[in-house]
Formats: sequence, structure tokens, C-alpha cells
Amino acid sequence: MFMQFKRQLFTYHDDMTDIDIANPKLRALYDLWNAKRGTRQAPPRSDFSFEDLRPWFGYLMLLDCVGNNEYRYRLYGTELVSLFGFDLTGKGVSDAIGQIGDKPLDEYRQVVRIGAPVYASRISPSAREYLQVDKLALPLMEGGVVTKILGALYLSDTAEAA
Repeated sequence: MFMQFKRQLFTYHDDMTDIDIANPKLRALYDLWNAKRGTRQAPPRSDFSFEDLRPWFGYLMLLDCVGNNEYRYRLYGTELVSLFGFDLTGKGVSDAIGQIGDKPLDEYRQVVRIGAPVYASRISPSAREYLQVDKLALPLMEGGVVTKILGALYLSDTAEAA
């Protein structure tokens, strides 16, 4: 059976309520980010408490933007480690391309370039197989510059139903 998967990128505009995020958990994370954002382009990391992010624990990624289009995983959730079979905490995205492919690097560069969320539904490699995933990457800004990326990733409903 051949299945075609789509990849969606979203750009920033003043009214982001029409962004189509299929996964309800990712939609809820986007809604939290959007509420914290208020009238700003993106909120800073300091706007999020431990309790705010509790519903997504295990599935979260937090990346530092370290310059020269490079990103380092500050946090790579325990459920992601179980799902994919490797831990990326402390690793640079470019250093992990052999494990994760080049799409994550492209997605993070897009987040920084446009200063807006990127949602992707796509195939992702793991240590055991390729998985259909839904991923949301959200910019976190200080002084008008994206300094961190908050992300979460879940198996897509298509994959869970198969």
C-alpha cells in the first residue's frame, strides 16, 4: 500500500487561529504558546513554567539556537527516546543528521528564518524503523531574536491506527 504524506509549513501573520494542526496535543501546545505570545511575535522561554508544560512532558524538545544555523538539543523527552531509540540531549542537530535525517534541521532553520511556528506531518527515521509523526516547532524569542525552539512530536493518528 502506497501512502503519501504531506508536509506543512506556516508563516507568521497577525491572526494565527486558522493554522490547521491535526494532532490535538500539538494543537493544545500551540494554543498555550499563542496565549503566552499575546501581541508579540513569539514569547520568551521565561514565560513558560514547569507546570505549564507538564501535559507534554516526555514528548518535548527544547533547542538552543547556538549560531551559524546550528541548534543543540537542551532537552529531548524520555518518550521520544523510547520511541526513536536514541537520546539527543546535548547533541547538535547537524551532528545527529545520521540518526534523524536532514528534515529537522530544515524545519528549525525555517522557524528561525520566519520567526513563526512550523508544523510538519512526515516520515521520520528511528533506530528501528521509519515512523509517521506529527511535529510542532515553536520559536521562543528574546529581544526580537529566536534564541530557543520549543517542540513536541507524537506518532500521527495514521501511524497509531495502522
